[in-house]
Amino acid sequence: MRVPASEPDRPEPGTGPEPRGPILFAEDGWSWAWIFAAPLFCASAAVFELVAGAPVHWLMLTVCAVASAMCHGVMIAATRVHGRVRLTPTTYIQGTEELQLDRVQEVLPLPGDGIPEASWETARTLGELREVPRRRRSVGLRLDTGAEVRAWTRDPVALHAALEAAVRSVGTGTGTGSGTASDPA
Repeated sequence: MRVPASEPDRPEPGTGPEPRGPILFAEDGWSWAWIFAAPLFCASAAVFELVAGAPVHWLMLTVCAVASAMCHGVMIAATRVHGRVRLTPTTYIQGTEELQLDRVQEVLPLPGDGIPEASWETARTLGELREVPRRRRSVGLRLDTGAEVRAWTRDPVALHAALEAAVRSVGTGTGTGSGTASDPA
């Protein structure tokens, strides 16, 4: 099924389906293991109260553990949707936005120390977030329309290398297939 160019390709709620073909680069949001952080902290508080001989606040510790786990669950689910990165031989996925690699004209050089800010460093970010999240760095892309956009990741050097190789293989015809996607510019 083809999606009109005015509508972005959106995966199902959650983390979305995995793209077809080999995954050249992948990154997810937070791990679901973090949902146990608050309950473990509350359990350790209960153990501390038992060891100290103080009255244990079972009801309050239980309420705090459950409420915190629920809040963490919402945040984890959001980061697993919006912080998801997948690169296949034909597609780059950032959050819920898909960009076909045949639309990428050039992977721009990474910023260096002492080098003035490049124009792509203030360009629109791919995905639905307005800015690059904390502890993430961006990789600039120039599209076939001339527009520049920012992909982002925890490991910009690895993503840059993977994107360069994938764009080069699509440009030489060794990539497989192409399709339509929303206009990310």
